[in-house]
Amino acid sequence: MSTSLANCRILLSKELGDFWASTTTSAGASTYDTLVDTALKAKPPDWITDNTFTLITKASDSSEDDERKVKTLDDGTGALATLPHTAQIGSSITYELHRLFTASDKRLAIIHAAQTSFPDLFERVLDESKVSGNWLKDGSFEIWTSDTALTHWTDDGTVILTKTSASPYVKHGKYSCKLSTAAGYIHQDITNWDDLKYLAGKTVTFTLQGHCDKASCLRLAIYDGTTTTYSSYHDGDSAQTDDPLEVTATIADNPTDIEFRVYQAVAAGTSYIDDGRVMSGHLKRIYIGDLNLAQNKPHQIFIEPSDYSNSPNWILINDNVEYDQTNGYLYLNVRNDYRLRIVGIKYLDFVDSSGDSSTAWDSTIALDSPQIEILVAKAIIYLCHQMVTPDFSSATSEKWERALAYWDNELRSRIARFGMYPPPATLRWR
Repeated sequence: MSTSLANCRILLSKELGDFWASTTTSAGASTYDTLVDTALKAKPPDWITDNTFTLITKASDSSEDDERKVKTLDDGTGALATLPHTAQIGSSITYELHRLFTASDKRLAIIHAAQTSFPDLFERVLDESKVSGNWLKDGSFEIWTSDTALTHWTDDGTVILTKTSASPYVKHGKYSCKLSTAAGYIHQDITNWDDLKYLAGKTVTFTLQGHCDKASCLRLAIYDGTTTTYSSYHDGDSAQTDDPLEVTATIADNPTDIEFRVYQAVAAGTSYIDDGRVMSGHLKRIYIGDLNLAQNKPHQIFIEPSDYSNSPNWILINDNVEYDQTNGYLYLNVRNDYRLRIVGIKYLDFVDSSGDSSTAWDSTIALDSPQIEILVAKAIIYLCHQMVTPDFSSATSEKWERALAYWDNELRSRIARFGMYPPPATLRWR
C-alpha cells in the first residue's frame, strides 16, 4: 500500500481544477524554448495564466522533471513559448501544465501535509526484527546506510555487502545481508555499539542463520583483542542451516576489544546471513529507537511462544514494561532468545526505494485511497494559506479565503470518514 509523490501531485491538481496532461505532437524549437501540442489549439491564448509552468514527465527524457515558465500560447499551432528547457522538447514527450501553482509549490504542500497529518494519518509498524536478550544492535541486518553498507556493522574493506529481501534468504525482518566477490569479514564491536563493553568477563554465545554455496567459507568468530574463537563452517550446500552457526567464548576481564565477526573465507563463495544473536546472562534492555515509532513508544509487544513457531498465538506482554524514552530502550522481564513482535505507529514520510526520506517524484508514501484524500486536502489548505493576504482586501485574497473555508470543512469531513485508527494500546508502563 503506497502512493507516489507524482500521483499525489496529479490528484491534488485534479481537486484544484488545475490539471492538464498531454503529449507533444511535434518537436519544439532547437533553442529549447518551445513545446508543441496540437491539443492546445483548442485553448485560447489567455488560458495561459501569469503563473503557468510546464513539467516534463516523460521518464528518462533529457528534460524529465524540468519546470519552465510559459510565456505565450499560439492557438494556431499549439505551440507554447517557454523559458529554455534542458534540451529540445521532441515529439511524443509527456508533460503537464500547472496554471495555479507550480509543480514545486504542490510538492512542498504535499510534503508539508505528510509531516503534519499525524495522528489522523500514520504508517503502521509491525516489527519482528528484535530478539529478547540480544546484545547485538541490528542483529537482523535491517539498517543500511546504502544498499552496500550496513549502519551498525563494519566490513574489512574487501568483502562486498549487499542488502537483499529475496526469499528464502530472509529469516526475519525485511532484509538479510549478502556477502560475495572477495574473502573477508564483517564485524560489530564496541565502536559500533557501546553496550558490548558490558560483556567483559562474561561467557557469550554468538549464533547466526545462514546460506552458503561453498564449503569452508561461512563461519563466525568472537574476538576480545587477544583471542579469536571460531565456529564450525557452514556445510556449503546452498541450504539454510537447520541449526544456526554457533560459537561460545569467555571474554577477557579487561579486553582491548569485544568483536563479533562473520567470515566469508572463500572469494568464490556467496553467503546470505540473518538473525545474528549474542546471548549472555539475562539482558532486560532492548533498543527500539531505530523503529521510528511515534514518541518512540509501541502500542503492543508480543513474544513468540517457541523459537520460530508458526503458531499465530504470539503471547501479549501487557505489564512490567519500563521505557527509557530519551534513549530508545525497552526494559522487559521476559525469557531470553525469542523473537519479539512490536506493534505501533510512526509518522509519515515520502521515501525512496531504500527507505530513505526523499522529495523525488517517484518517492512513495505508505498511504492509499481513500486516506490519500486527507493528505491532498491538507496540502490544498497549505496552498490556500499562501494566497491569503493578512488584510483580506483584494478580490484574489477573498477568493482564496472562500476556498480555504471550503477545504477546512472538506478536510474535517474526510477525516471523519477516512481517518485512521491506531492499534489498541495494551501496554501498562511503569
